[in-house]
Amino acid sequence: MHKSTYRGMVLVSVANGLLLFGYGLSLPFFTIYLIHQRHLSPAIAGLIVGLAGLSRCVSSAISGELADAFGRKSVMMWGLFSQILAMFALGLCIEFQADVAWMLTCYFLTTFLGAFFRPAANAWVTDHTTPKQRVEAFGIIRIGLNIGWALGPAVGGFLVRYSYSMAFYFTAILYATTILYLGRLITDRKRRKTSRKANFVSTLLCLRDSRLAKICLYVVLITAVNSQLVVGLSIHCKQYLQMPEYFIGWFFTINGLVVVFLQATASRVMSRMRLTTAMWWGCLLYAIGFGSVGFFRSFPLIALGVFLAGIGELIVAPGEQTLVSNIASRETRGRYLGMLMVFYNLGSSVGFFTAGILGDYIAPHYLPGPWLIVGGIALLAGGGFWALRKELTPEEDGKQTAPVPIKKDTITLS
Repeated sequence: MHKSTYRGMVLVSVANGLLLFGYGLSLPFFTIYLIHQRHLSPAIAGLIVGLAGLSRCVSSAISGELADAFGRKSVMMWGLFSQILAMFALGLCIEFQADVAWMLTCYFLTTFLGAFFRPAANAWVTDHTTPKQRVEAFGIIRIGLNIGWALGPAVGGFLVRYSYSMAFYFTAILYATTILYLGRLITDRKRRKTSRKANFVSTLLCLRDSRLAKICLYVVLITAVNSQLVVGLSIHCKQYLQMPEYFIGWFFTINGLVVVFLQATASRVMSRMRLTTAMWWGCLLYAIGFGSVGFFRSFPLIALGVFLAGIGELIVAPGEQTLVSNIASRETRGRYLGMLMVFYNLGSSVGFFTAGILGDYIAPHYLPGPWLIVGGIALLAGGGFWALRKELTPEEDGKQTAPVPIKKDTITLS
């Protein structure tokens, strides 16, 4: 990867890290807050988090379409600014014990607005990389994301012991810092005069591309598995094992540290094989890691399951983004990546909701049951990615068929 390209990816990676550090300070503990401070059942709490996640599906589609029409950076900045206001309002609702309806309204706004950044940022990354560079580029982004994920919940786990509202205030401050940082350091690649207008009907119609539709389906499945880390594991450890919040925060941190230290190695290994092959192995590791959690009651053994699932994540996450980027045209990258995030957020919502259902109705009768179901879904997703290889060209599937001459990079950085 050219030096200026690498620098651009690092800049966006740092921004993602700041955002996820802020997210990790507060939002992963919202389920625990609803259950233990507002006395809601796990099923209801999971339903609330899941429905809020559905709002991200809508905003992800809007973000990708607007990024194609008006530029990547503008969408990133306005999305972040709006989310800061909603996050601060949510902190106020928690601090002053506002009516649950007001609190949930602010929470829904926070999740809706929070989905504007990623599709636009991923489109920016795709604009500045070749198909062969994208696994490494998205791997760099994942490192930033997981540094934030490693630090945020570890700090947040201690912070929420004293003040849930303060955690949300700090999140808003970190988002504001990201705007100042990113706004000064990156610019969009010059747009063509023929850039198309936003067309939200065409956004939905892009699923007529059967390959995109299949990738999105498998992403729903594996993201539902991944989301068990936030809700399912919290319910399992707090409700049934009586572990303290900071233990749960450390599980999130372990998951993040796996990606921080192993993502670069995984990206190099993935560059030597077909993406669909790598995705199969990633889903298998998810199945082994999460499928075993229900049989464990001690911190070290559960941490081992989280570690294995984390290795699966560092393969699957950049792989799915690269696959979608590779099958999209220059004019539809934002749209395709936005649609990917629609189904990513749909998978999260399904996972959050089912985690509450499984925690309420399956776990009391057979504690490993929910996690065996989760492992089976991961295997199903892996089989889907493996079968997809027949519909992709070697280059789309991450295999370069002929040497590509190195072109002078044209990233514009201020």
